[in-house]
Amino acid sequence: MIDIREVATFLMAGWLTAPAVADVTEINDVLIDARNFDDYPDSTLVIEEDFPSLIRVEESAFGSGGFANRHRLFYTSDALSRYQFDNQTAFDISMRIRLDGGTEDGKEAGFYFDKFGEPRFIIKGNGEVAAFDGAFPFFSFGFVYVPGSTVTMRMVYTPGSGGDFVVPATIEYFYEGVGSGPIAFGNLENGMIDGTVGGFYAQFAPDDGNPDDFGSVEIRDVRIAVPTPGTAIGLSLLGLRAGRRRRFRTPSARA
Repeated sequence: MIDIREVATFLMAGWLTAPAVADVTEINDVLIDARNFDDYPDSTLVIEEDFPSLIRVEESAFGSGGFANRHRLFYTSDALSRYQFDNQTAFDISMRIRLDGGTEDGKEAGFYFDKFGEPRFIIKGNGEVAAFDGAFPFFSFGFVYVPGSTVTMRMVYTPGSGGDFVVPATIEYFYEGVGSGPIAFGNLENGMIDGTVGGFYAQFAPDDGNPDDFGSVEIRDVRIAVPTPGTAIGLSLLGLRAGRRRRFRTPSARA
C-alpha cells in the first residue's frame, strides 16, 4: 500500500532539487500605476520611488469625489512589463511599512496581487492586519496595527505539486515576526495562479467631512528571495542603486 505521506515527502523533495519556474530575485524595480481608482481626481498626489530602499505615497487635498483613490506599484524585472508569478514560483518577500492619515479610517496599504481577484496582505487605518481575496487563504492577526507606526510584514510562498492536489502549496504570513504558520491553498490551481502580477498598493478613502484629511504610506527595505529549504530565514537584500530616486506627480495634482 502506498503511504500518501511518503508520496508528499517525495514530491516536496523533488521541488527542492528542481529549478524554479521563475526566479523572484530577478525583480529589480516597480512600475507605478497611479490612480487605479480615481474617485478624487483633483487630489494632490506625490509618489517617490527608490526601490528597494524606499517607496512613499502621499496624497492630500482630496476635494470632492466618491469612494477612494488607489495607487499600485507592480514588480518588474525589465522596467517594461509586470513580473509574472507562476504556480511554482517560490518567494519570500518582506518590507517595513508605515500607514498614516488625517482620519485613520478608510486608509489601507500592503502587499497586492492581481489575477482572478486581488489577493492582499495589508494593514488598515482601523488597526486590522489581514490577508484575503483571490487565491490567498484568509488569515487575520486582528486589530493590532497602530497607525503611524512602522512595522515589518512578510510572506513566504512554498509551491506544492500543482493541480494534482497531492501536495498543496502553502503561504505563511508574518507580522512583526509573528507567523501564521504555513496555510494550504485550496483553489483549483492548488496554489498561486499562473500569470499573477503583484507588488504593493495604497488606498485612501478620504473623510469628506475633514478637509485636512490625508493619506500617507511609506515602504522601506524591501527584501525578495527564494525561500531557503528547511527554513524561513535568510533573506537577501536586493542591490541598492544610488542616485535613482524618482518623484512622480500626477498631472491633476495641485502645485
